[in-house]
Amino acid sequence: MNATETNTLLNRLRIVHSRSLVAYLHYAVPWIPKDFHGVGDVLETMADEVQRTADRLGEMILSGGGEILQGKFPLEFASLHDLSVDYLLGILIQRQENDITAIQECIEPLGSAPLAQALAEESLGAAKGNLDSLQELVAAQSDA
Repeated sequence: MNATETNTLLNRLRIVHSRSLVAYLHYAVPWIPKDFHGVGDVLETMADEVQRTADRLGEMILSGGGEILQGKFPLEFASLHDLSVDYLLGILIQRQENDITAIQECIEPLGSAPLAQALAEESLGAAKGNLDSLQELVAAQSDA
């Protein structure tokens, strides 16, 4: 795989992170009921993590002589910003599962670029951790 192909995959990964639903909700904060303790903190931590990952991917793209593609948030996200977080948690889980699939699809093709592949694998681990956090929030809310 040449540098252009590597940077294309890194850009794809960067967009998965920087244009994720959790990143969008960082800017369009959902309504969080008072009895949803800790949800805002978890979402903020997740948004910070996806931004750090996107930044690291961007640095790798630039160091490989590539150009960073910004990407766009999906238009459908605009219909979600007025919703309560209790409804959004299910959507967040579904979107996180989709993001995990997209990340997994990039890992094997990066095999000839070990540093890029390692960063992709690290981002997969973080995405899975974020999914676990969302699932824990749902479980905690259903127990309350």
